[in-house]
Amino acid sequence: MKKEIRKLRDSFSFALRGLKLCIHGERNFRVHLTAAFYVTIFALLGQADAGQIAALCLCFGLTMSAELLNTAIERLCDKQASGYDMLVRDAKDIAAAAVFVCAAACVAVGVCIFIGGGILWQALHCMAAHLWVLAALAVSVPAAWCFIFRYGRIQ
Repeated sequence: MKKEIRKLRDSFSFALRGLKLCIHGERNFRVHLTAAFYVTIFALLGQADAGQIAALCLCFGLTMSAELLNTAIERLCDKQASGYDMLVRDAKDIAAAAVFVCAAACVAVGVCIFIGGGILWQALHCMAAHLWVLAALAVSVPAAWCFIFRYGRIQ
């Protein structure tokens, strides 16, 4: 029993290590995290219902998972290639296209929820009624910018 628990704990530990590596080393993953943060804030401000929140969470998970897999494929390809290789380039481009397709589908879901469902207008109305919310979001933008573009560079 202790061995199975240790294996389970190790599995989580390895997964969290991989997540940490991706957050630290992949700017595009940080872009996805930041976008998920702001989309979540707007969804909450716009009083999205449970189904809409669930759809957004699935989109976040799908896109970030695709980015994690893309990163794994890129690293494996870089490890195996000793020089320029057309097949490696194709594999990396196809993996990047998978992330793009996921992200585009998620944007479509977001448009349906935020524009079609009126969530964006409710969120904007909430911010107009509570200017402190708008100020807090404005203050968070430089921190988000640093997280996206500077976090991976800080050693």
